[in-house]
Amino acid sequence: MSLVASRHSSREKIDRADALLVADDRFGDSGAIGERNVARFVLGLRLMAQRDARHPDVLHRLSLLSREELLPLLGDPVLRNAFEDDMAKLENGHSGALGLAELAARLPLERDGLGPCERMATPHIRPWPEHGPAWLWTEMSPVDRVRGELSARLRRLYDGSIEGGPKADPVIPTADMCLQLSRGADLLTRLLPQVGPSVLRHVSVVGFTRGDSADGPLQSLSGGDPLPSAILMAPERLADPWTAAETLLHEGVHLKLFDALRSGALLQDPDLSVPIPWRHTPWRVVRVLVALHFYVHMLVFQEAARHADDTIRAQFGDPPSGEVVDEVSPGTEAAGNGTYGTSLDRARYLAGYILGLPEDRLTPDGRRFMRWLLDALDLVHENSGVTPPTGVAGVAPAQPPAVPQSAVVRRTTRAMARPLPERGELLLLNTDSAAMHWLNARSWLIYSLCDGRDVGSVRDEYGRRAGVDSDSARTHVDSCIAELTAAGLLS
Repeated sequence: MSLVASRHSSREKIDRADALLVADDRFGDSGAIGERNVARFVLGLRLMAQRDARHPDVLHRLSLLSREELLPLLGDPVLRNAFEDDMAKLENGHSGALGLAELAARLPLERDGLGPCERMATPHIRPWPEHGPAWLWTEMSPVDRVRGELSARLRRLYDGSIEGGPKADPVIPTADMCLQLSRGADLLTRLLPQVGPSVLRHVSVVGFTRGDSADGPLQSLSGGDPLPSAILMAPERLADPWTAAETLLHEGVHLKLFDALRSGALLQDPDLSVPIPWRHTPWRVVRVLVALHFYVHMLVFQEAARHADDTIRAQFGDPPSGEVVDEVSPGTEAAGNGTYGTSLDRARYLAGYILGLPEDRLTPDGRRFMRWLLDALDLVHENSGVTPPTGVAGVAPAQPPAVPQSAVVRRTTRAMARPLPERGELLLLNTDSAAMHWLNARSWLIYSLCDGRDVGSVRDEYGRRAGVDSDSARTHVDSCIAELTAAGLLS
């Protein structure tokens, strides 16, 4: 094969991997992920309005806002943190006042497309307005006491998100820093025109800071629950556009997965401890999946950088000649034998560990997640050494318990519903447990038929509408009824 043909082949594989990483409806499609989070936000607000005796009307009004009006609130770090904290409280049986209600009752929530924290940022800067509504953490300028309290709460979240606390106040970006950040985002979206914009959509705020972690000076972090939808990075990450682009990908990918996992679990036992050869402290197995997700994206990014065309190189300079990854921790196995110094080595280890788990440790979504990531990895590293075994490639579902044909099934009154018809999904919330359950089109149809008729009638009608044979109808219906009954959504 000629050199030109080889380049075309490599670029084609990179483009296919770029497309694959945004194609999966559950983990890759930012639009689908965003819609699910809005639906979850709405049902959560409706439940809080039932449970909070002090400000039910405020919460109910919020739940009636349009998608466009809700997104700035969902992306606000303080409001999102309060929402997630309140949902956790409700899931654990909390019956007192809720933090989000207190905030919402006091804050003037203008319908101008800005979240409450963003509205205080002076100057107001959006580094990539064509790809999403992220804003820069500049000076916080509260105009009254209520906003002053909001600013103080944002600062507490900032302090709590950095291991050991930050070394100083947030670094206010200069005009040059803003320019370099935007250049990094531009480079990312040029290299990966589908993944780049997708991950940037999940970033609400970018701040700059200096701090320390267990592994050395802080380079960057993504907020998660402590500082939702936020990226913090050391100003030195802006030294060149390649490092800035890599940082945005790294942390943006984490935020995207954080949002995706709000609508489903990957593991049956997320707290299982996993030894990590290049770190002293074991990781929870859920962190292993988060890291694998990042490393696969990074490997696609690295291949795109290696094959960057002359136009990109002329504008942004040549990419780094060697891979730059976090150094292994001194005194670890990896430090002693010189291993696990590349993204591919680490991806192999993490994937191998997950693939070695018993089949029942991964949920169906977890198995789908692994297939998706390994398919993308295989496109850019055909000889990665990671091959999903039969267990991960697809596990035959267990035969559902037989439900008597004469049994009458009926939807309970303790369910709230939020349909997503364009996605073929229905979100149900059990108002007793605050647990949320996602139904696909098949389960949604079966659930709708459980209106007091007997199971035999449900099977017959489902088979007719879905166009499946009687055996398939029995399997689908019995399995769905068993799951929804266990979730408290059918009686």
